[in-house]
Amino acid sequence: MNYVIYGEEKLLMEQKLTALKKKYHIHEEEMNMMTYWCNETPMSAIIEDALTPPFLTEYKMIVVKNPLFLTTQKQKDVSEEDIKMFLKYLSQENPTTVFVIYHDQKNFDERKKVVKTIRKSTQFIDVEKMDYHQLYKVTAQAIKSRHCEIEEDALELFLSRMPSDLLEISQEVNKLCLYTNHITKEVIDVMVVKQVEENVFELTKAILNKELAKSIQIYKDLIMNNEEPIKLIVLIANSMRLLYQVKLLDRKGYNDREIGQILSLNPYRLKYVRQDGKDYDIQELLKKIDELSELDVQIKTGKIDRYRGLELFLMRLGGNSEWNH
Repeated sequence: MNYVIYGEEKLLMEQKLTALKKKYHIHEEEMNMMTYWCNETPMSAIIEDALTPPFLTEYKMIVVKNPLFLTTQKQKDVSEEDIKMFLKYLSQENPTTVFVIYHDQKNFDERKKVVKTIRKSTQFIDVEKMDYHQLYKVTAQAIKSRHCEIEEDALELFLSRMPSDLLEISQEVNKLCLYTNHITKEVIDVMVVKQVEENVFELTKAILNKELAKSIQIYKDLIMNNEEPIKLIVLIANSMRLLYQVKLLDRKGYNDREIGQILSLNPYRLKYVRQDGKDYDIQELLKKIDELSELDVQIKTGKIDRYRGLELFLMRLGGNSEWNH
């Protein structure tokens, strides 16, 4: 029995692996499961173990992780002979060994002969990442199962601050439910760290609203958190470009669902981008994007210091040309 568990949603992948263990009565305490990392164990040793009958159990499980030789990356310690040995094993299949290739990235090289072959000789369990609506539903259920409740706007804010990774969301939900059984927006603000993009969007709004003091304060906070000015320039430009794209698509008559799909935005963020961007002029957005692009070039060509350059860009909001620390 040969399987490939493949994807980026680590929690769901672990659940699929657990389901296979249950199906074949695999219990680690019975010593009938072994996990190997391809970059640490020779292929010959992995295959030798896979061919060895289980001891006092009906089945044994071999889990092979980090199979770089199947990906777009190179794995120097796996030779052509190793790959032939690997494919020969898969073609014969040991009826008492559950052989699982486990890879938590989406980078199999489909051009490789070995990948094409294993797609024919193994059962692929392809674990797709959840979209926003699936994450919303699963997160709400997870909170409810812990006998807690969360307000709708708090759940939206929570998901906007989390990566779309179910494992990380699950860990954060545990923390929130230990803190309180009634989760509000205020609780999220205290307990869940803002992503740098959220702070940059606040900075972007302050720039567009010509709020000099607020812009400087947010900038200082970001620099204190070791954010690089060049990275901030790119993120500010991206935020302005997003505002521009939403306004443009809105003018063309696209609805929220269509805009969200085109720009890969979750509904919560789209709601606030649309709301915050309604008063901004498209030409002003394009002008600021051009200014940031020019600033980026000046910094990278050594014409201006990266910190001073971004500071002067912000100071022009107040009509000043210098900022004395």
